[in-house]
Amino acid sequence: MARLFPEERMGHTWLRNNWFYPLAIAVALGDVSALHFQDWSHPRLLEAAVVFDLAVVLPLLYLWCYRARGAAATIRAVCLASLGIWAAGHIVPLEHQHLLGSLSWLRTTAMVVLVLIEIRILFGFYKAIFASDKTPEQIAEKLTSDVKLPTWLTRWVALEARVLRRVSGFVKSLFGRR
Repeated sequence: MARLFPEERMGHTWLRNNWFYPLAIAVALGDVSALHFQDWSHPRLLEAAVVFDLAVVLPLLYLWCYRARGAAATIRAVCLASLGIWAAGHIVPLEHQHLLGSLSWLRTTAMVVLVLIEIRILFGFYKAIFASDKTPEQIAEKLTSDVKLPTWLTRWVALEARVLRRVSGFVKSLFGRR
């Protein structure tokens, strides 16, 4: 029997595959409302609960929801933990921030690790452009399969590879090297 409303099935499938988003919104709204409606009689406990929710619970839920994505999910969970520490620093009033001051190094460390991962990806990209005999489209296709890029970004990567090769050839010819 054909379904009258196939969109209902699509919404259900999306929600089953991406249950993290509504749950994350519920946790974040719960934390913000708890901060807004509390009398702050126990500020350290309230701050610790918000930091725990945003920097530990949400990244772990993300990992659980998207565990099939492997290392990409882990990297995004680290980003989410860093974002959680940052967000907690903005929603907990400054006079009640005790724990957050001692966690700033953790956020900085996570950001440094993420920058190093991005630099590694960029070096791999440039190495593929300059050290291989593949066409820019093949390079973009390989990068897409490794990093899971959208189609429009694949075209952009191929264009960038083509431009970088031409600039490299021009610079080499300018200095007389081939």
